Amino acid sequence: MKTSPAAAYGGYMKLVLGSVILASAILLSSLSGFAASGGWHSDGQGTRYWHVTPPPGQCNISQAKNGALRAGIYRSEIIQQDDNVIVLRGLDESGDRRTIGFGNIRGCPELEGYEDSPNF
Repeated sequence: MKTSPAAAYGGYMKLVLGSVILASAILLSSLSGFAASGGWHSDGQGTRYWHVTPPPGQCNISQAKNGALRAGIYRSEIIQQDDNVIVLRGLDESGDRRTIGFGNIRGCPELEGYEDSPNF
């Protein structure tokens, strides 16, 4: 039984089309997984951690929390964040509530005047 050149070409096109669809599906699934991962990174040993690099010239939340830890404030939470400041509230060693503010610029400088602010 002989097949016509047109029939052979049609079979080839089905194979190519199927390969293109499969490759597109694989690409889209990998891109959506990459986009959904956001700042999640793996250390290669099964441990994942969150890290997002701040825009150039801005303070990162993890940098501000590390600054609060160095100042003796534990279990800190963000209570205000805008283009100028990041304000955290947490507990000091004696269990008292403390507030600390950082400038939202490179280096996260500690700001004066947020320690006993009644607004927070």
